[in-house]
Formats: sequence, C-alpha cells, structure tokens
Amino acid sequence: MQLTDEEKRMLQGEEGLVRQKCMEQLVDLCDVAGADRLVDLDGTGDFTHAAMMSQGRYGFPLEELKALADSGAKFKIPTYSNKVPLPQVPFHGWEKCGIPQHEDPEYNKKLREEEYMSVYRQMGLFTSCTCANYLISSFWPTVGQHCSWTESSAVPYCNAVLGGRTNLDGSFASCFLGKAPYYGMHVTENRYATIVVKSERTLRTEMEWDIFGFAVGELSKLEVPALVGMADATTSKTVKINAALNTGGSIPMYHIPGVTPEAQTLELALNGKQPKETYVIGEKELRDAYDKVNYLPSEDIDFVSLGCPHYNLVDLMRVAHLLEGKKCKVRLWIMTTPWMYDLAKSQGFLKIFDDAGATLLTGTCPAAMGMPDGIKSVAMDSVKQSYYITGRYSSPEDPLHVCYGTKEDCVEAAITGKWRGEWR
Repeated sequence: MQLTDEEKRMLQGEEGLVRQKCMEQLVDLCDVAGADRLVDLDGTGDFTHAAMMSQGRYGFPLEELKALADSGAKFKIPTYSNKVPLPQVPFHGWEKCGIPQHEDPEYNKKLREEEYMSVYRQMGLFTSCTCANYLISSFWPTVGQHCSWTESSAVPYCNAVLGGRTNLDGSFASCFLGKAPYYGMHVTENRYATIVVKSERTLRTEMEWDIFGFAVGELSKLEVPALVGMADATTSKTVKINAALNTGGSIPMYHIPGVTPEAQTLELALNGKQPKETYVIGEKELRDAYDKVNYLPSEDIDFVSLGCPHYNLVDLMRVAHLLEGKKCKVRLWIMTTPWMYDLAKSQGFLKIFDDAGATLLTGTCPAAMGMPDGIKSVAMDSVKQSYYITGRYSSPEDPLHVCYGTKEDCVEAAITGKWRGEWR
C-alpha cells in the first residue's frame, strides 16, 4: 500500500477512532481488490443508511459518531443515503399500505427517525432514502470525476450514463474520508469494452431494454460489454437496463455508442482493439430471459407493484394518465423517492392515485418492506424486482407467483385483477 502521510496518520489513530476505523476498512478493501493506493474522490457518494452498517469490525459506537458530529466534522463529498434499516418502512403512504406492522405510527417513526440518521444528517448526509438518488440529485458528477456509489442500478448509471467513475464501493468510510480503493472502474484501462453484444433487432421499448439487460448480464460475466442495437435512450430506459444488468449479472460499466460519454463510437468504446467475443441476442434469448421472470400459473392477480428502481416524475405522470378515471380491483403500490412525493402531490398525481384506490409509497420497496398477507400472485414492471421478490417471499410449500410486463400491462391488471401481459 502506498499511503500518504495524512492517510498514515489516520490509520495510526492520530486523527481519532472513527477516521482510524474508516482507514482500516479502506486498506482492507484495497488488499482484497489488489489496489495499491487510494484515490481522492471529487464527485459524489452514497451508502446504505442503516445502524447495522455501523456495527461489527468497522463499527462506530453512536457516542463516537455524536462527538464527531458535534465537533463539526462533515462528509468529504456530497453524500446521499439509501433506504432506512430493514425492514424498510415507507416514508409516505404507510397509513394505508395494508401491512399492520408498517401502519403502526410508533413503529414507522422509530425506524425512520433512529439516532444514526440524525447524526449523519448533522454531518451533511442528504437523507434522501432511495435506491435511485441519481434521479433526484440536482448535482451530478461529470465525466472523469471519482465517486463512491453503492446501489445496483446507480453504479452503471454513474459510469456509463454520466461518465463518472465508481465501483460498488459506496460506504460511510469512503464518503466520510473522501477516498476509495483505486481499482476497477476508477482506472481508465479497466473501463474500455472487452466484448460486444448485439441485438438482432433494434430495441426501442422499456420492456425490451429491461429484458435485454438481464440477458446481457447473464452472459457478460466480468467483462465490460459494448451494446449495439439500442434506440431512443431515455432516462427510464437506462434505469431499467442498469438494474437488469446487475440482476442477470454484475456489470458496473457498459458502453452504448453515442450515449456513453466515453464511447461516441464502437471503436472508442473498445479503445481501438478487437473484442474478445461478439455475441448476438435474438428473439429466443430475449424470450428465455422473459420467461425467467414470469411464473404465473393462472391469469388471476391479487397485487401489483410498480417502481423498481424508484419511479421518476415522468413515470409517475404516465401511470397517473393510465389510472385517471379508473378504479383498481386489486391493491396497487406505486414506489418513488421521498423527495418526489410533494412534486407528485402538486402535479395532481397523488389525487388521481387516491381516487383510483392506488397507494403512492416512498423510500422502500416490496422486497425490503414485505407485502400484505395472503398475496399469492403479483404483477411487476421490473425485471429486478420480479427476479428477487420470490427469493424473499416464496417457498416450495407456499409459492409466490410473479408476472412481469409493461406499465400498461400492470395497471390493467390492477384495474381488472387479470393478467393480460405477454412478450412483445
């Protein structure tokens, strides 16, 4: 390890217990990753906010953190929080979510206002409590800035969409010290595409981007893919593919020529080299990926959940238009960020949801907070949520049946209680 004099002092405890434990964690991460130094961060950060993240080997007693905050210490870079501790409670909509535990005001308040949250806020943390901070941030990193992000859909958004640099390394330690292990996507040479994945036909819809991302994740392993055959990139589409890439696989970086800031052409994405492999994903591969997140034995639906990753304002608008003047036959949850709630209310979307019998929830998701009792079949518009939800709440003795489709498919299912979605 090549440490600066300042880093050595922190590691030796000369700057206090919290900084020492942070340095110990980052040095250990360097050892695991094969990094020989730390990089100074000049972008933004986020980390999973939970008291449990401050326990264990690198834990910080609450008293130490309070003393640190009272001394005026701040996070070194602009830092956002992920959600509150498991089981995650909603920030809005909890009063009518249908889960007695979460509808208890005292239980909800206890988890939302636990002490670590107030201390972190005092130190400058933006307590945004969302898996999609990049959708609400008014300050984005620019090309080449080193960041420390942690959420599965967020990491490729930083790398591939914004051109920032991050691994899946967001933590209190990195954000507080403003340092991260120098490896992976922080290193220019590691960011170039090593394989090419082509779609047999041009992919235009959110559903196609979502399913394609899952298929790419499965075949890419640890390679950086350049994706060819993508059209009309929008925020919602890139959010979908980012989450799906890290559901089917583990892809922190990809290139879409003409979209990724570092890859205006395929040649630039590959750094002028030949790819190790070129793959073609056609209808069969897309259909196979679709079938992996659809396992519904009948057309009956008793629950619908939208918004993984959390919906942006345009997504909320689109669902509001689909629900306007309609009534839901089964329970419909719509997930977004806490900071988006007042916007949705001011735009009239909240009233439309309420009138339709849908519930706007913020700061959580079904995989983290659970679902109402008795749910046997659920419809979702997210490959990520559809894939993981059965791992959380299904068993051979009590299977949870899941179907995946478009926003339109899911809203129709909420209104009719029947699933009519299909691979298109």
